[in-house]
Amino acid sequence: MYTIAVIGGGVIGLPAALAIQKEFGSKAKVIIFADKLSPHTTGDVAAGLWTPYILQNTPQEKVLQWAKATQDYILELWKRGEAKDAGISLQVMVNLSDQKEFKIPEWAKITLGYSEIPAEEVKSYNDKYAKRFTGGFTFVSFIWEASKFLPYLQKKFVENGGEVRVKNVQNFEEVAQFDVIVNCTGLNSRFLVPDLLVRPVRGQIARVHAPWQFHCFMTDEEHGHYIIPNQECVILGGTHQEGDFSTAISEQDKKFIFDGCVKYIPALKHAPVLKHQAGLRPGRDQVRLELERRNIGGKEVKIVHNYGHGGSGVTLSIGCAEEAAQLVKEALKFFVPSKL
Repeated sequence: MYTIAVIGGGVIGLPAALAIQKEFGSKAKVIIFADKLSPHTTGDVAAGLWTPYILQNTPQEKVLQWAKATQDYILELWKRGEAKDAGISLQVMVNLSDQKEFKIPEWAKITLGYSEIPAEEVKSYNDKYAKRFTGGFTFVSFIWEASKFLPYLQKKFVENGGEVRVKNVQNFEEVAQFDVIVNCTGLNSRFLVPDLLVRPVRGQIARVHAPWQFHCFMTDEEHGHYIIPNQECVILGGTHQEGDFSTAISEQDKKFIFDGCVKYIPALKHAPVLKHQAGLRPGRDQVRLELERRNIGGKEVKIVHNYGHGGSGVTLSIGCAEEAAQLVKEALKFFVPSKL
């Protein structure tokens, strides 16, 4: 039996562990090592909107491939009637842009439906909000709430024979006895690998009670805002502050978020605040998803890296998990399984 260690139990680690189980079945023992589990992961802070975001130089064809695989997976759960347990909702998204040469992004073409906002309607938004939007589009997308789907996926993983160990792995030597290590540690890869290309992209949000808000609204201005309904609250955001390691709540950011969101949806001014949160997205010039063979103590250790997803951890999770499972398969080619 192969032994596989997955480091990280969040929106990247859990899907990867499940994909490996699916690929190998009873031929592999998969163990997750994580210092934090839901509701304490970075993903638990996120709104969960399926939308490629903060991916920098990640190749477009890979973004489309991974995002499409994730959307297909969510759609299948939704069709099977597992939306409530898995934290899924289907919503209409309005996205406005101030780009000089606006064009609808390529990823919109793989959504469940999209349309460009007519020029006269863009003008009406500008008149209404005193903005200089150059274009926009609407599309149908999923919300996949990590605070719900992580416990859901963890339950499936354990039922499949997986094991979860709460442990902060600080170096690969601690798990070098495994046949393959899968590194899904997000921002911690900066220290574990170490990879100084990984840097925090701080995000602060507010969760409010606004049960009458049923559609998402987002702008892609440099300091944009978004309004994203979840099943039990509405998330107002947000910030993307590169290089900031602080998860303390900023009063200045609170004001920025509320002032901006209320400008677009005035009724939010009276929405009761449930919680303020801040998290650190794992930014990188591009997602790292590859197999490394590293010498540790005179032994070749196979490590599949799967990190650096920026603000798109949820969006790319399943697609990256499936590719990670294939890289594990490649690492184990012509390899004799070890004993537990």
